[in-house]
Amino acid sequence: MWEQRADPPAVTIITRDGGAFTVDPVFTFQPMRGKGVEIVFNYKHVGLADPNKMMDNIGVQILDPLVINAYREEARNYSTDSLLTHMNIFEQHVENRLKQEFERKFFSITSLSSGLKPPASMIAAIERRNNAIQQAEQVKNELAVAKMELEKAKIEAEANKVRAQGLTQAVLMEKWIDAIKTTQNKVIITDGKTPVIMGGNH
Repeated sequence: MWEQRADPPAVTIITRDGGAFTVDPVFTFQPMRGKGVEIVFNYKHVGLADPNKMMDNIGVQILDPLVINAYREEARNYSTDSLLTHMNIFEQHVENRLKQEFERKFFSITSLSSGLKPPASMIAAIERRNNAIQQAEQVKNELAVAKMELEKAKIEAEANKVRAQGLTQAVLMEKWIDAIKTTQNKVIITDGKTPVIMGGNH
């Protein structure tokens, strides 16, 4: 009833549109309780030479092909893009299928790792796409920052202009008041055209 580890060879699986992925599965399994008689009866042919290696032989000759075929057949339900974007779902479907198939062989699959890899060309294309997206985001952020800095500069320029105008008017007004106080002659604008200068004593 002990748990066994199996490591089938890596194989290529093909999607329905011809995409080639690699799987390098590793799994663990153990006999189902109460099924010892059935296992011995059904698989005695794989353990006749060396009964001590019966479980290893069952793994290699019976269960490994089940695992490989499950990945190959399940891959045909996916396009290349859908398998790439739904790897977790694909692996879960394979595992659910294998649980049922192992039970029919009187075994339980206790763990499964697919080692699923997309083709090298696709990995390179994904990296290029991700790099392009990152660069686009960087440029977008830089443009946003530059725009904000430009707006800030415009606002500061307008504020400085307003402050300068207000300061000039205030200074001129103050100087005009001082001039009126200290001059001996008063300038009075009568009709807006002709100034009249009057002495300080008038």
